[in-house]
Amino acid sequence: MAADAETAGFTPEQQAVIDAVKKGPVGIESDFGAWADGYADDWTYWRVGAKNVRPRGEHMTLVRDFVDAGNRVIGFDLEPVDVVIRGDVAMLRLIATETFVSVEGETSSVRYASAAMLTREDGRWKILATNIVYLDD
Repeated sequence: MAADAETAGFTPEQQAVIDAVKKGPVGIESDFGAWADGYADDWTYWRVGAKNVRPRGEHMTLVRDFVDAGNRVIGFDLEPVDVVIRGDVAMLRLIATETFVSVEGETSSVRYASAAMLTREDGRWKILATNIVYLDD
């Protein structure tokens, strides 16, 4: 959780990286563009074990279709594990839980571990690559 990160000894620079990610996809149904803008133009997604990465355009279309179908993201809990910064590049390792409400009103959650690479562009951290492995709870 981002609030815990502030007390866990992260530097202000590391906290800025965490803050760039901590909202997650909450609210994308009302401002998809603001959420998508947090990702670099050449961002890619890789699910550990998959043979290929998913490019930004393809992933954004899938997420947009999910939201346009009436699904909502109602929660995002981020547990930062580690932040390494080298100049304008950062690696954030985290564990996250996303909670959704389906069109039918059913609530479900997905929990995953992730390594996200971010780049500082025009003074702002943007996600450049995301690697995810889904956790069994």
